[in-house]
Amino acid sequence: LALASFSFLLCEFNDFGASGHLGQLAIGLLEKLKAEEHLAQVYSAVYLGGEAWTKPAKLVREKLMYGHRVGMQTGDIRNAMLLASTNMGVAFVSGQNLVVLGEDLKKYGKLMIEYKQAALYQMMLPMKNFIADLMRLADDTSISTCKSIETSSLMKKAQEQKNIVLVTSVYIFGGMLAYFYGKYEDAVDMVRKRQELEKQMSKTNKNYGSTSFYDGLIFLAMAHNSKDFDWTSDVKSIISKMEGFGPMANVNCEHKLLLLEAEFESRLGENDKALKKYQSAIATAEKNEFIQEQALANERAADFFLRNEDLEKAAHHYGKAHSLYVQWGAQGKADHLSKNIPF
Repeated sequence: LALASFSFLLCEFNDFGASGHLGQLAIGLLEKLKAEEHLAQVYSAVYLGGEAWTKPAKLVREKLMYGHRVGMQTGDIRNAMLLASTNMGVAFVSGQNLVVLGEDLKKYGKLMIEYKQAALYQMMLPMKNFIADLMRLADDTSISTCKSIETSSLMKKAQEQKNIVLVTSVYIFGGMLAYFYGKYEDAVDMVRKRQELEKQMSKTNKNYGSTSFYDGLIFLAMAHNSKDFDWTSDVKSIISKMEGFGPMANVNCEHKLLLLEAEFESRLGENDKALKKYQSAIATAEKNEFIQEQALANERAADFFLRNEDLEKAAHHYGKAHSLYVQWGAQGKADHLSKNIPF
């Protein structure tokens, strides 16, 4: 248990190599001692930590669900449910089909309520609401804004409970939703408010690199839409943070960094460099099977070509993005894209 806990702690310092090594030592020792009653607890530390950053999502999810099943069998309900919850978080960031993921959230949500794990169930709700909003057909007036997020029943409950972790999670998913639907000012507001709250926290929700990734995209989107937006230092800091995740996390983060760099170069007017980065981001996201970010990279590449008056290539990438969003299960986002393609 000590090795597993230390493995988890090392992730806060982005030392994923050492984290993974200690995690495997912990699992090896667990197997040698045949201490199955501790398996769910050890797996919770190891597979919430370095392994989830450095290993392909499919492999990590198999381990998480194995730990969940053993935890349920041995009566370690808390860690069993934590592993199930983490499995759904990994599924989301790795591009699991949203229809399938929505069904899993419903299934395990019922289990969590049945086994009196209300706190874990509550932590899944921001993701559940985000998925529902991406799947359903929405008009511009029904898309969540910063104000509507802050007055939602979930946010009010989180604030009443003084649950700062849940409050920041609502802001994370609210900001992402606003970004996907082009409400960049609302997205920036939610990032800023979340960052203020995070100053009070000893550990923040990195979402395996996704939080920083979407923060950077949100700031860059505002930079493309407003010459007055002060974005440079924020984006440079985020890119540096993504680089700091290092080669050990490439399978999950390489395409994210490439897309941030593409948007950065595009904003600076370095079109040749930007084009290469967009192409690499699309190819790498496809290779590592991140369908949602392959879609996003195509959409951003289409915006790039549109800004540079290459309508044929813009149409190609918008079409590709639309197809990928549909495959992901984000029909609402796909419909919104079709409605708002500017030609």
